[in-house]
Amino acid sequence: GRLALVASAALAFVTVAIPLQLKQQWITIGWALEGAALAWVFKRIPHRGLFYSGVALLGAVFVRLALNPEVLVYEPRGSLRILNWYLYAYVLCAAAMFLAGWFLSKTNDRFAGSLRVSSLLPGAGVVLLFLLLNIEIADFYATGPTIMFRFGATVAQDLTYTIGWLVFGMGLLAGGITLGNRSARVAAVTLIAVTTFKCFLYDLSSLEGLARVGSFVGLAISLALVSVALQKFVLKTRTAT
Repeated sequence: GRLALVASAALAFVTVAIPLQLKQQWITIGWALEGAALAWVFKRIPHRGLFYSGVALLGAVFVRLALNPEVLVYEPRGSLRILNWYLYAYVLCAAAMFLAGWFLSKTNDRFAGSLRVSSLLPGAGVVLLFLLLNIEIADFYATGPTIMFRFGATVAQDLTYTIGWLVFGMGLLAGGITLGNRSARVAAVTLIAVTTFKCFLYDLSSLEGLARVGSFVGLAISLALVSVALQKFVLKTRTAT
C-alpha cells in the first residue's frame, strides 16, 4: 500500500503536468505512455488503485483519438503526406494499448465482473490503427486546410479505401490466426465482408473496361486467399481438436 501510494502520487503529478506543459496530440501521447507505465507498475505492485488509474488514462486516450472530431484540426495540414503527426500519434498510442494489454494479461485485470481489460486493450489498439488508415487516406486526397471524409469524390479515393480496408482485414486475420485470437478473426472476416459488399455495390459501378475486370480479379484472389487461410489454419485445427 505504501509503495502504491508513492507511485500513484508521483504519477498523479505527471498526469497533471502533461496538459500544463504540452498541448493537443502530445497530451494524448503522454497519457498513453503513462497508462502503459501504470500497467507495468501494477504488474509489480498489485494495487487496484494503480490498475484503475491506468485504465482511466487509456480510456481517455481512446476517447480523444477515436471519438473526438477536434483531433482532425489539432494542427493545419502540412505538405507531408503519410509521414505526418497522425502517424506517430496514433501508432504510439496503439502501441501503448498493446503493451499495456500484454502487461495486464499476467495480472488480475478483471473489470466489471468477468471482463478482462487485457482482452479489450488490443482491440482498442486495432481500432486506432484502422482509424489511422482512414485518416491517412483522407489526408492524402484532401485539398483544403482540413481533412474531410468523403465517398464519391474521386474513383481513386474510393478504391484506395477499399484496398486499404481489404489489406487491413487480411493483416488482422493473419494476426488473429497467429495469436489464436477468435475476436480478431471475427473482426477481420467482418471487415473483409463489408469491404467486399462495398466493392460490388459501390465501387464497381464507377469502373469500366479493364479497370472493372482487374478489380474483379483482385477481389477474387483476395477472397480465395482468405478462404484458404480459414480452411487451413482455423477450420482444420478446430476439426482436429
